[in-house]
Amino acid sequence: MRRLLSALFALAIFYAAASMAAGFLLPSLLLHPPSPARTLADRDAVLALLAGKDGRWTEHALQGGGGVPLDLFWLHRPGSKGVAITLHGFGDDAWGTAGRLADLPDLDGAVFTFRGRDLHPDEPCTLGAHEQWDVVSAVRFLEANGVRRNKIVLVAASQGAGVALLALRDLEQEGGPLGGALLESPFMDLRDAARNDLRGTLGRFEPLARPAERLALWRAGCVAGFDPDAVSPLEASRGLRTPMALLAGDADTITPLPGIQAIAAASGAPLAVVPGAGHLEAGRRITGGWRAWADPKLRAWGF
Repeated sequence: MRRLLSALFALAIFYAAASMAAGFLLPSLLLHPPSPARTLADRDAVLALLAGKDGRWTEHALQGGGGVPLDLFWLHRPGSKGVAITLHGFGDDAWGTAGRLADLPDLDGAVFTFRGRDLHPDEPCTLGAHEQWDVVSAVRFLEANGVRRNKIVLVAASQGAGVALLALRDLEQEGGPLGGALLESPFMDLRDAARNDLRGTLGRFEPLARPAERLALWRAGCVAGFDPDAVSPLEASRGLRTPMALLAGDADTITPLPGIQAIAAASGAPLAVVPGAGHLEAGRRITGGWRAWADPKLRAWGF
């Protein structure tokens, strides 16, 4: 019996030590995800492709959340009915989602990388705590340059979709709804996102990592200056007046369907679910493609 108790005590000490170590190591994975290895030539190729024969890009220096500099690119198209701001996912940059503007030929486009991490990769990612103010800054910039708020639509995926909901709450409090939001696979809240991410690595053993998760999120908030509990797209979605539409796959393990269904229920936004689609596969696999899903919504919203 004494040996068993000693073994259990040693195991408990090991578990506590491992949880502490993981709790101090995990924040770097959250705050500093690797950015895509893109060259200026890669970026310029995307710009040229989206501009086509008639469009033109302008570049603008903005100040985002926490005072970080943002480089916003504005695609001007003749006869535009409004402006689509594209918002990218975790570990991506502006150029990973800018291609969606090809499905929105009747709109101008505005693209930027959250926290200016394309220019300053050492800036921490906070999954919305500061990124929401990047979106607010972009909307304010467009308004200051003559774009009416009801002619701005947010087009976002994954982290970007969650950030869009957080930003909409702030924007509506200061000046009313936007023209619309097309959101694919938003995350429910930061704690749920951390659990889902670790579950992809640890599988059914993920509950054992809960103490490390809690410690890691607390420490990440301390390091980057934010409250993890306040990063909740689900809570932000309640009572929003901006017209929205949600898209998801029922085989998504990164942003599982129940969380997106909760956002749909809280916001009243319609949700299209694509059977068998994993994370960010719904837009490709939905009948007719992403544009066929988006076009009727945009027309109903006046675009």
